[in-house]
Amino acid sequence: MSRRWFTIAAALCACALTTTTNVASAFYIPSMGPRTFSPGERVPLNVNRVFSEHVPLPFAYYDLPFVCKPDKVHRPWLNIGEVLRGDRIASSDYELLMDVNSTCKVLCTTQLPASANKEAGNFAAQDYLVEWIVDKLPGASVRYRHGADPGTREKTYETGFRIGDYDKTNGRAFLNNHVSMDILYERNRGGAGSRGRRIVGFEVRPRSIANASGGCPNLDDPEAPRLVVGEDKPISVTYSYSVNWIEDPAVRWSYRWDRYLSATNPQVHWYAILNSAIIILLLSGVVAIILMRMLNRDIAMFNDEEEGVFGRGEDIEETSGWKLLHGDVFRAPTAGGLLAPLLGTTVQVMYTFIATIALGILGVLSPSYRGGLLTTGIVVFLLMGGAAGYYSGHLYKTWGGGNWFKNAAMTATLVPVALLAVELVLNMFLWYRASSAAMPLSTIVLLFVLWLLVELPLTLLGGWVGFRRPPYSEPVRTNTIPRPIPPQPTFLRPVPSVLLAGSLPFAVIFIELFFVLKSIWQDAFYYEYGFTIIVGLILSLTVCETTVIMVWLSLNSGQHKWWWRAFAYGASSSVYIFAYSMVFYFTRLRAGMPGVVGGFVPTLSFFVHSLLISAAYALCTGSMGFFAAYFFVRRIYRMVKLS
Repeated sequence: MSRRWFTIAAALCACALTTTTNVASAFYIPSMGPRTFSPGERVPLNVNRVFSEHVPLPFAYYDLPFVCKPDKVHRPWLNIGEVLRGDRIASSDYELLMDVNSTCKVLCTTQLPASANKEAGNFAAQDYLVEWIVDKLPGASVRYRHGADPGTREKTYETGFRIGDYDKTNGRAFLNNHVSMDILYERNRGGAGSRGRRIVGFEVRPRSIANASGGCPNLDDPEAPRLVVGEDKPISVTYSYSVNWIEDPAVRWSYRWDRYLSATNPQVHWYAILNSAIIILLLSGVVAIILMRMLNRDIAMFNDEEEGVFGRGEDIEETSGWKLLHGDVFRAPTAGGLLAPLLGTTVQVMYTFIATIALGILGVLSPSYRGGLLTTGIVVFLLMGGAAGYYSGHLYKTWGGGNWFKNAAMTATLVPVALLAVELVLNMFLWYRASSAAMPLSTIVLLFVLWLLVELPLTLLGGWVGFRRPPYSEPVRTNTIPRPIPPQPTFLRPVPSVLLAGSLPFAVIFIELFFVLKSIWQDAFYYEYGFTIIVGLILSLTVCETTVIMVWLSLNSGQHKWWWRAFAYGASSSVYIFAYSMVFYFTRLRAGMPGVVGGFVPTLSFFVHSLLISAAYALCTGSMGFFAAYFFVRRIYRMVKLS
């Protein structure tokens, strides 16, 4: 029996991995509404924000005191995801005419007071980048890497361009006040609009030139003095720009995001998958060969004892371990009224992850859909409230609960209220620093209304339906008096067992985790949904198998209170994820560096959000481990014959 199930599981895993790989290769960035510009037509350039790879604290571009602001600013509508990621898109006075080159134009000349001068130096020293947008493409800095063929180079893009430079040798900061924009386009092939052009690239090359004349600087002088900022004195700054339109027939509009997404070598992801596959194969071997053989032997011995057959010389007194716990193993868990809502919410979070990644695989969450990942995740989470209420209500009734409304209300409020409380406290600090990462009051009200009108009713409905279902029928009866729990070995005590259970799942994902964290904190595009779902499937199997092994070891040592342990074992790798986030902070970021921009608030923001990310992961994997252990325990006790 065990070998057959293991073979089926292995076949299903292989099919899933193969299917996922094919899907990841078949779906790519979708062609979402190309816009065609006629020669001479104005192309709008929107400014957005400034951000740093080292300081997780973005700011709206027009909130900076040393930039040029137009008299009238038009701000387009932003979705929830854009607002939460700190986007503040606004119009600008930059004049871009399709296929009309401009050697140099002056944007404005502004007088900076001493305070603005010093702040400009701080932003330059903190390596802040500027994000502009043309036809949904962010302005990018050009980088080159080795191509597929020897001796060739491949062009890639990094989002944003430097707001300035900092000379660490003499401690001087320079402000980039001139930008050269190379805008790549392709001609519209055929059709009525064949004279039109489609933008396929937006490259920005900033430069610092000391210029207070109010006119264009001498761009042909490579030795022109640079604009020094950061000093405690007022200065005059002239901002200028040049535009160069370049036809690039090698890039089609449908693939214009390739250069933004090609910065990551896919071989690294395949190495991560190979590492994960080796771990899951070894772990599956442990489950299949050792655990299942021992279970089959124990079940056979116990059934012989129950039938009075002692051909092998065993005595019934020798029966020990998990077999003696049949009268206690399905006893309702301690604080079941809390565990049921928590498990319901974990199912909600898990379904949200699955649905969001599935939409990414299908190409719905294109990078051109700004904020799409966060917006979709929030919408799916709200709609999955029904699933949370259903699972919570069903488990609550199985464990003897009687007030379905109280359980459903707790399911709907437990995690969202805790999340909102933490975010509101953090938001006060972000408001104080005037960061664009702070949620506006209107966004907070909108999220509350969505929760009140969408998630809460769905959770109550799901809780009512789940509570009306018959409870799970356990395979054995529960004794009236609980069996005493013997002293546990050291490796099965709470802290060592949790650390032990979390090590293998973390080993599966730690390589891919680096790219996820880089995408979150360093604004790198992450569109590796195919790799994500493959690693996610391997992670799910690893979490389930690890939890099953740890629960079985606990039962074998006489520990029948396994419910909370199963959840903790499944969620245990979140401890390593938070620890890895700390390593990432100290090795990749330097938010605690001195200066006005860095300091306490960005450090607090990083660790609070890292804790929330780890908690969301813990909810997701905790539910996987719990239900896998629940299925396992019901299965093995159903196979035991009891007199």
